[in-house]
Amino acid sequence: MLHKSENGNKKDQNKENILKIAREIFSKYGYKKTTLDDIANAVRKGKSSLYYYFKSKEDLFQAVIMKEVDILAHELEIVINRNTDPVDKLRDYILTKLATFRGLANFYHAIENDVTAVDFIDEVKRRYEQDEIRMIKRILIEGVRKNEFEIYDFNLAAIGITTAIKGLEMPLSAGSYGETNLEATVDTILKIMCYGIMKR
Repeated sequence: MLHKSENGNKKDQNKENILKIAREIFSKYGYKKTTLDDIANAVRKGKSSLYYYFKSKEDLFQAVIMKEVDILAHELEIVINRNTDPVDKLRDYILTKLATFRGLANFYHAIENDVTAVDFIDEVKRRYEQDEIRMIKRILIEGVRKNEFEIYDFNLAAIGITTAIKGLEMPLSAGSYGETNLEATVDTILKIMCYGIMKR
């Protein structure tokens, strides 16, 4: 007989397994074309076992998106908390952001296309954008404290850099730049961000 904690662990494992497989299927076929039957078949369980963990396809997709948001936030927090030079930190932040983003197909599609018409996407976007601005601001403040950056409006600078990174997510994750070397690309972008395009 299973003890309560073992039962809880098994339940968590089942849920994680469903999320993992659902992530793969949603990213392959998109939200609209994926059915709960597709996911149930891949998980090798009946559809009723999916309903035990998630109320609907929308609820499951929401959990998948939140899982990807958490993965991205975790990777970026690691960079932010490293004891590195602020310029290197900004470079690592952009590199980690773009590299992680390439692997988060569902989050990427939801943010770029609003494919789902799921109300919560807008809320996720807002929260995610605020987190981004907050993290970039931390790097900028550290850079000024260490006398490496000269910034008069941290909020505006953070919004500008966040917007620039966001603008790069789509072209650097798909299309002709989808296969480019991210490190070289980020170095070029950082040079423009930090030194501009003016001839000196």
